[in-house]
Amino acid sequence: IIAMHPSNSLLVPVLQKFSERLLRAQLEAHAKELRPDDRKKFLGKQFDAVTDAISEKLEMSYKDAPVLTDWDPDLIRSSIRCWTIFLAGEANFTLGINDFSLGAMQLELGRPISFSAITPATQSEIHGHRNEGVFVNGYRIRKTLCKVESKLCVILGPKRYTENDIQSFDFVRQSGNELEDMLLVLNGRAQQSFGEPSDSAVKMLITHFLTP
Repeated sequence: IIAMHPSNSLLVPVLQKFSERLLRAQLEAHAKELRPDDRKKFLGKQFDAVTDAISEKLEMSYKDAPVLTDWDPDLIRSSIRCWTIFLAGEANFTLGINDFSLGAMQLELGRPISFSAITPATQSEIHGHRNEGVFVNGYRIRKTLCKVESKLCVILGPKRYTENDIQSFDFVRQSGNELEDMLLVLNGRAQQSFGEPSDSAVKMLITHFLTP
């Protein structure tokens, strides 16, 4: 089933353009052979510039909805409608690893309504809507009961796990891109997730859209 929600025509081209800009910034940082601290600063500035540009575009089209780049619980609860921009795989982005996703989530009175995200390295387009489920490249993600268990678990966030927690799994993935990892859980390819991301927007996204 291919479904679109109203924000797509505006949001997707914007997210595509700016996620690719972040990918180019990583290549630039690599080419400049920046030291880790300088790379972090350089990429942080690039991300701020991107969130400013996305905010500007959204504010033009949604005049009554503030666009947040930092999670502000009070503003989110008190706004009839607002947007928050998020980066899944933020640590990867900062380290120069191209496994990250740039997205925007729409909230009404503090409740997530929909989100769109792009993973620029794979050109993957991900959408979720409160009543419609999650779509990747136009196809709905459904958890199918596999006859064979994958023996794979994913770990979200930086916490390290002991052998006792994960010994029943043959494979463990801690990619750092929480959105892509949770899609594996959602479509049944991974059996379980452990931990949680440190970013509040990504945590909210997972709770509302990506938990089977």
